[in-house]
Amino acid sequence: MGDYCKQCSIELFNKDYGDMACISTSVETDAKLYPIVVCEGCGKIQVDHLGNCVSNDCLKKGHNETV
Repeated sequence: MGDYCKQCSIELFNKDYGDMACISTSVETDAKLYPIVVCEGCGKIQVDHLGNCVSNDCLKKGHNETV
């Protein structure tokens, strides 16, 4: 099964399954340190500790707004 960022999960399944949540900590998010992951919906991206896509260059263009 593929992994999805929060936005793609909600868009595709109407629910956030938390696939990419807790990969990092809120302290790292506050410091703007994001892990690089592969989302099945928007490609190679960076996510915050909640699993939100924060990349400006994701395949969903502009979908970096947190949900």
